Amino acid sequence: MGGGMKAWLKGKLIEGQRKRYDRLFEKKSVSYDEWIRKREETLKERLEEGTKAYGGRKLKVKQVPYETVKDYLTTGGVGKEEADIVLFQASGGKCSELSEELISSFFLGHPQISMIYGDEDVLSPDGIRYTPWLKPDWSPDTFLSCFYFGSVFAVRTHALMELSEAEILSFGGKEAEEERVWIYRMCHLLAQKAGGFEKRRKGSLEEFPVGHIDEILFHSFLNREGELLYSECSYCFERNTSNESRYFGERDTFDGDSDSEKSEKHLVSIIIPSKDNEEVLKRCIESVKGSAKMPYEIILVDNGSEEQTRKSLNDYLSGLGIKYTYIYEKMPFHFSAMCNMGASAAAGEVCLFLNDDVDVPGAVEPKEAEAKERKAAGWLEKLYAEAVKPYAGAVGVKLLYPDSDRVQHGGIVNLRLGPVHKLQFKDNNEQYYYGWNRGMRNVIAVTGACLAVAKEKFEEVGGFPEELPVAFNDVDLCFSLYEKGYYNTVLQETVLYHYESLSRGQDEERGKLERLLAEKRKLYARHRGLYGKDPFHHKYLAGDMLSAGFELRADYDWQENMPYGKVVEVDGLLDGAREDACVMISLEYAGTLDEWRYGIEAESGPDSNKQDYYIQGYSFVAGSDNACYEKRILLERTSDGAESLKKEGYRLFAVSPELFLRKDVEQNLPDQVNVGMAGFGAVLRGKDAGEGNYRLGILVKDKCSGQKLYSWTNRYLNIK
Repeated sequence: MGGGMKAWLKGKLIEGQRKRYDRLFEKKSVSYDEWIRKREETLKERLEEGTKAYGGRKLKVKQVPYETVKDYLTTGGVGKEEADIVLFQASGGKCSELSEELISSFFLGHPQISMIYGDEDVLSPDGIRYTPWLKPDWSPDTFLSCFYFGSVFAVRTHALMELSEAEILSFGGKEAEEERVWIYRMCHLLAQKAGGFEKRRKGSLEEFPVGHIDEILFHSFLNREGELLYSECSYCFERNTSNESRYFGERDTFDGDSDSEKSEKHLVSIIIPSKDNEEVLKRCIESVKGSAKMPYEIILVDNGSEEQTRKSLNDYLSGLGIKYTYIYEKMPFHFSAMCNMGASAAAGEVCLFLNDDVDVPGAVEPKEAEAKERKAAGWLEKLYAEAVKPYAGAVGVKLLYPDSDRVQHGGIVNLRLGPVHKLQFKDNNEQYYYGWNRGMRNVIAVTGACLAVAKEKFEEVGGFPEELPVAFNDVDLCFSLYEKGYYNTVLQETVLYHYESLSRGQDEERGKLERLLAEKRKLYARHRGLYGKDPFHHKYLAGDMLSAGFELRADYDWQENMPYGKVVEVDGLLDGAREDACVMISLEYAGTLDEWRYGIEAESGPDSNKQDYYIQGYSFVAGSDNACYEKRILLERTSDGAESLKKEGYRLFAVSPELFLRKDVEQNLPDQVNVGMAGFGAVLRGKDAGEGNYRLGILVKDKCSGQKLYSWTNRYLNIK
């Protein structure tokens, strides 16, 4: 056969595989409109059952448009109201079919709540729903940044009747003013009266002082995402300073004079763990010294630097002319213990835990970009001011990779797969999901690379957990603060640099990875109620895959009834195959199906089976057309766990996985071809392979050429 004919045949084969890929992609794709309508059919049934539980009782709801709110309150309309609930809604849209029933049911079930808000989406002229705005549970600092209630909220009538004339006039009276400013002031006061700017009375997920119905209550006729970022946030920011002074009390300003009464009243203890990292550490301290305008002390916790470094640091610190403490104790690296040692020596009202590779843009290098320098201005004062709020827990800032606009940390969300840095590696110049990376944002956790907390609150929760020496100790601290009723916050407009490596290998060294997984298990053993739960990350946002973005669950809904994968022993499967680093693998989960469903070390669930296992991740062949490849999960066992075909006890198994959509991979890797179906998952019966410790990998086969490639991870599945 001539070369031209071979090329033609290969082209036809590739064309056929691409058509097959496109059909599968289309079959797996579910529109948000289709997905949400299906869920709401089930929701209707639940509401009907709920109505029966309340003996058929329903609260009367009256809808009031935003543009008439001032008149409704100032002309006495509310005083004559006979409805139990007033539902306020924006123009340019309509309330959802289930909104009044959902609101009635919520208020009947939560008699202590006087104000609620809900989610919304956009309704096209053709009746197609898209671009949902899925909101967090009550977030006081997010509220101080923007009116995230958006287009719909509801208030008990009696709470409106209790507003005094003076309070109503303080919203702006009848003077011409943007209606949303007036509404924002009213909601702010109602939230304050409800205890929305105080420590929660109970730390459970359900005990928020302002209610959130996490279902769609409103359909907008226009997509307002971009508009919200600039118009509504702007007026909230303008009033934020006056609101804080009005409701939280006046705080002293800082003008750089640390030799005064302020030094005792307002002091930040900056605790820096470090060892044999002298130059980086000095840069960090110099950047603090060159930028801080309020009283602070440096507490250096050194776990065993060389003697020459120790002497050099002592001389350096003593020559700075600042208050400092140098704690030196030889010990293996133990972040929690080192931070707790520093906190014990702290004299400040606020402890700031700071990695030695964090610095302030513009504080050391005078030619730093002016925009970043402005965003770093007042960083210590802002952290302090937030940390001393009565309801604040841990406070962090946005961290960028050095000399870039790429986000390293913008807040942590808690997914089924564990804590994830949202927006990591994303461009900070872009706007993400209704301003998530702007203003102040309440989150479940912030990174320990830069974490401020009032010392009293730190001690209240017992400090960092010393059973977690390296990983997840910062998340654990934040979980503990949240469980005590505090709100953790990231200041998205305050930017520092973090010199964490931009380049990461596809796998970590096995020992470190196993330690990391073990510490994650300890985290959730300590906080069982938070496995896969995050009140600031909506249930309809994807939570079953590791992503720094905000994908919808409609695209990544885990298949509860996924069929069992067929595990086949295949000793000669790798004959003729080549191990190649171009086979990229990210293994997100490998463990029991019971743990995946119900939590780390959870009690058995209603349908649990500890003999079943689940593997999930994504993979692709870099530089190739992935429509042409089929993939199989490899499970390799040896008697001693070593990776060698010649070891006694070696056995090789393979399973064909279910393929999943991974639009996040497609978006993040625009130079790769047909990677939208890179996701995979497989449910296995443990008995099909037998007991043992199995190294996991991926084998791919080019269905056009027959070429076989494979790659291993450092992840193991322990089948018992």
